[in-house]
Amino acid sequence: MEKVKYTEQQVRFILDNYLKNENLCVKETGHSLGSIKLMLQNIGASYGLLNFSEGNPMYTKIANEYRELNQVFGMPMSKKSFCIRFGLIKS
Repeated sequence: MEKVKYTEQQVRFILDNYLKNENLCVKETGHSLGSIKLMLQNIGASYGLLNFSEGNPMYTKIANEYRELNQVFGMPMSKKSFCIRFGLIKS
């Protein structure tokens, strides 16, 4: 199985738009919806909330920036909240 590579720009675009329009993410990045979901699961794995893989440092770095920019009650979004928001885990 060939690993699919995402650019930083694609990961940022997905995090900014996935919840509003999954299909736009597919169209703009050229990655399938299944591949995008796997990339998001990779982030959840790096947070230790999914038993999926070791995660990807670049994806995690960008997700951490996303969590910082999308604060909850003046604090960065928690790793668990991020995973719940993107449907990676149930509350």
